[in-house]
Amino acid sequence: MRWKISIEGSDEITRGHRFEFEIEKSLDDLIAGNVGLSIDEGKAIMASLQRNIIERQCALYVLFRRHCEGCGGTRPVKDYSTRTIQTVYGAVTVESPRLYPCRSCMPGVDFTITPISELCPNRATAELMTLTAKLGALMPYRAAAKVLTDFLPGQTPTRHTTLRHRTLAIGKRLEEKEEQRMLFEKVDTQERHQRELPLPGDPEREFVLSIDTAHIPQVRGHETRSFEAVICHASRGGVGSDRGILFAFSGTSRKRMRAEGLLALKRLGYEGKGEITVISDAEDCLKRLKSALPQTATHILDWFHIAMKLRPIEQTAAWLARRLPPDEREELLEDITAVRWRLWNGQTDRAIDLIGRLFHDLKAVEQGSTAIVPLRGGLLNLRTYIEQNRGSIANYSARYREGKRIASTAAEASVNNLVAKRMVKKQQMRWSERGANLLLQVRVALANGDLAERLAYQPPIQPRQTIISPFVPVPLFQRAA
Repeated sequence: MRWKISIEGSDEITRGHRFEFEIEKSLDDLIAGNVGLSIDEGKAIMASLQRNIIERQCALYVLFRRHCEGCGGTRPVKDYSTRTIQTVYGAVTVESPRLYPCRSCMPGVDFTITPISELCPNRATAELMTLTAKLGALMPYRAAAKVLTDFLPGQTPTRHTTLRHRTLAIGKRLEEKEEQRMLFEKVDTQERHQRELPLPGDPEREFVLSIDTAHIPQVRGHETRSFEAVICHASRGGVGSDRGILFAFSGTSRKRMRAEGLLALKRLGYEGKGEITVISDAEDCLKRLKSALPQTATHILDWFHIAMKLRPIEQTAAWLARRLPPDEREELLEDITAVRWRLWNGQTDRAIDLIGRLFHDLKAVEQGSTAIVPLRGGLLNLRTYIEQNRGSIANYSARYREGKRIASTAAEASVNNLVAKRMVKKQQMRWSERGANLLLQVRVALANGDLAERLAYQPPIQPRQTIISPFVPVPLFQRAA
């Protein structure tokens, strides 16, 4: 049994094209149960189709580039060579001429242009570059290279270094597009009181930026073994609202945090109205985001970090209380519970006073107990932590009842998804700060689901400004006279 496949096409310049190829299936294969096309036969069909289409497309583009738009003449050809273009359906080698500029419009100019390199500057199609970046961002480069070789037709074994270069090239393009967005899509940052939304009780009026840092192992030869990366989850509304927007980058630059934060607010619909809340831990580099955003912005200390410092104190106090008289036992447990209650309700000063009294009263407890020293040390650390972040402690109970966010859980989960799974956990790799930043851009775009949209972004065309000079030039011959 022989199958003949015919393909016909036409373009704007040349006549129609037609090419054919055949597939032969034997009766023995049918008896053996091989019904239909196999994977290898499907790959061969797509590879042949891709080769013929790309050859005609490249020939058409060369004819278009040879036409001079200035005088309507033809650009001369200097020489011919070949260029291999990697596609999702295999590699295609096409004829690649080099063209001189038009002799009538630009006489005496010797530089050349290569039309085929304009089509595929990376020697690969945009679809293959994007697919490679997706796989390289989700799994180790060697595993991604093996997947491409196994499933795409006509793909020769690709080195993992090639896949890494393509992934980082897409990350670089994403970063360039992001810089263009930061330049053209600006948010009003004048320091003024925010105008409220029409509905005072609307939960959508609050814009929440949950921000955290992650530590990434650094390549050898540097002073430190790791460097920090900032991960932020920007959302609108309270708990259970939409997924929000992620942004991440290596380093802790305040300027970069400000630009990324403003762009995230604009994407969420911020137009100078509403409340802006930043939730983070006690790191100074993250607190700076609050002052960089449109005022009035509020910084809230993550409740989870407060609870982490309270939990060992409560466990130690419960162990110590079993060895105290009943009256002292109840008093100690009530005081420890009161510390948590006061912090939960935003009563910072009362909580600090109670912690100080507990720290002082524990001196009178039997000194032979081994729990006294760690309990007093935990209380001292908690008091120092609360005093240093006094202005960032909110009424967590009121926010919780209103359905608002009180912890940077979204940022913590984003740290695990963006950084830990690919760069830290079970990955025996070290990263340069630049390479990690480019890979983060790809992973963030995949997490947000806007990779194609971000790559296709084009900045708005700015009108050219005409500068009117106050001085009127004197004509040459009049000046000479």
